[in-house]
Amino acid sequence: MRQVALQMGMSLDGYVASDREHPGVSVPEDAELIRWKVDRLAKAGAHLMGRATYQEMAAYWPRSTGPYAAPMNDIPKVVFSKTLSQASWPTTRLARGDLAAEIAALKQEPGPDVIAHGGASFAAALAARGLIDEYCLAIQPVAVGRGQALFAELPVALRLNSSRPEASNAESSSTSTGREAGEFRSRRWKTATR
Repeated sequence: MRQVALQMGMSLDGYVASDREHPGVSVPEDAELIRWKVDRLAKAGAHLMGRATYQEMAAYWPRSTGPYAAPMNDIPKVVFSKTLSQASWPTTRLARGDLAAEIAALKQEPGPDVIAHGGASFAAALAARGLIDEYCLAIQPVAVGRGQALFAELPVALRLNSSRPEASNAESSSTSTGREAGEFRSRRWKTATR
């Protein structure tokens, strides 16, 4: 069964979106972090996202020549939206049903694990329903004081499995639902899965 990993940036005080500053892009990424993210993206079976993130990414990635462009454009995308009428970014499909049922169906499909990118509301909805198997969070060295909290409605306690300071002064952290511990096969993260 495939796993769902949430990969996103977060502020020190737990926000994934804010009107003050975007907690996910506060510090430039160093070359090592970029390599790790490209490798992880390239191994994903699909990219999951909400409507707002899809619209931002669909407008950006097809024209990008940056290091993330190929895996973002080539790997299938699943957009969770009840309002989007069509998805024009190639290899994209819409998921309109119940969030938990759609995620359960995706996990049963053959292929590699999938990465959820957000946005903030989509990620918080996944977390609130216990649908994330692995949290890969880049903790940015900024406190924003208000915004969209990722863990506001968390149904189970998480424990930190590992943490590593990055050259960019961000901190890579991995948490789990505490159900079963395992080791992620990357140099950068240890993680737990269900």
